[in-house]
Amino acid sequence: MAVNQGLKTLAESSPDFNNQGVQNLINPVNIGFALKTRTLAQKVDASTVLTVSQKNDLNSTLDTNAYLNLGRVLEDLDLHTTKIFTGELGQQDLNDDRPNTGTFLDHIQDVQGFESIIPNLYGYTADSINKGVAGHFGTVSGAVDSAMKTLRTAVEFINSKSESTDTAFQTATQNISNFLDTLGDSTAFDESTFNSLQSAFQTASDNFNTTLTGGQYTKFRTNMITARATVVDQIALEVTNLGTIRTYSESLNNLSAYVTLAESANVRNLIRRASNNANFREYFEQYANRNANTNPLFEGIGNDSAESTAIDEILSLKGLPDVVDFLDIDSVAAKATRDDRLKTTVSFQGLNTEQIIDTACEKLSISTANKDIYAKSKSLLNNLNQRDRDLVKAELDLNQQIDTLS
Repeated sequence: MAVNQGLKTLAESSPDFNNQGVQNLINPVNIGFALKTRTLAQKVDASTVLTVSQKNDLNSTLDTNAYLNLGRVLEDLDLHTTKIFTGELGQQDLNDDRPNTGTFLDHIQDVQGFESIIPNLYGYTADSINKGVAGHFGTVSGAVDSAMKTLRTAVEFINSKSESTDTAFQTATQNISNFLDTLGDSTAFDESTFNSLQSAFQTASDNFNTTLTGGQYTKFRTNMITARATVVDQIALEVTNLGTIRTYSESLNNLSAYVTLAESANVRNLIRRASNNANFREYFEQYANRNANTNPLFEGIGNDSAESTAIDEILSLKGLPDVVDFLDIDSVAAKATRDDRLKTTVSFQGLNTEQIIDTACEKLSISTANKDIYAKSKSLLNNLNQRDRDLVKAELDLNQQIDTLS
């Protein structure tokens, strides 16, 4: 049921989704060498003169020390989160000839479904297998916030020191940017100059990396490498998940449908005969037997600490123990004749009370040496009542097994 308070205002508004929150994380990092490499990344992407091969070669050069090519990650993060809200990262509908990757709302609804269906089918959360909100929208829902703050701290510290190798690295980066700016068309492209600039960049990158490897910079360099990997991996995860979201949703829905079909004996028989997957068939083959062992008395009972109390409660609901006074030897003898271990293996026909107790003790291997009839009755009653508890516990264990996902 919807909460009405505020609903009218919601209905008259638009969510106006955007990635400003992510840009607010990017902006403080986008200084110094990060700014230079991001500007270059933008120019490489926008270039209509560089061939695909030349772009690939240049990007490989810029990743000489990948963590220093931080602007590439900032640019990718900005573009990626924008595409989340437009829906274009979603999986194309194969039944639609028009571009149709779904909307952001479509994707949210799918993921909400995952968070409900996955625990029911598999017994673990959607987040535990990266199929929840964080696995699809983590870059905009907070999964990279800590990493971005770590990058900010590192870049601000390094930038404040104005190392000569930092300056040289920024200059080498800027020189490539300037070269791209001068390209009017493909005829203006000078491969020799292009290669020379890349070589100079590689040298500057290695020198800057050497500076950051030691002394006061070591921890910042390590933190940058780790934080950058967090952002890159999160982007890749979301691209994969959103790019297969329709297929994954369909697979879960189909599995849920099969589980529902198991309630029909005719359908179970059809699936058993038609399926060529033994593991798949097993669920339908065993469904009736397992379902027959369910007991509403045991619902909600599942932890060991409550087991003894649960057994007491179930015994009480069954009217057990039905005999509690061992001095009432007639009742003890009558209970023995009802015991499942005795009634099908021993004939009590024509035996009196004492003879029934003696016979029962003998069959159940209960010691009777030096015991009068009342001592025998006490030992026998303890055994019979424990049997009732053991049977309830076995039923409880079976019910829990049936209710455990496997």
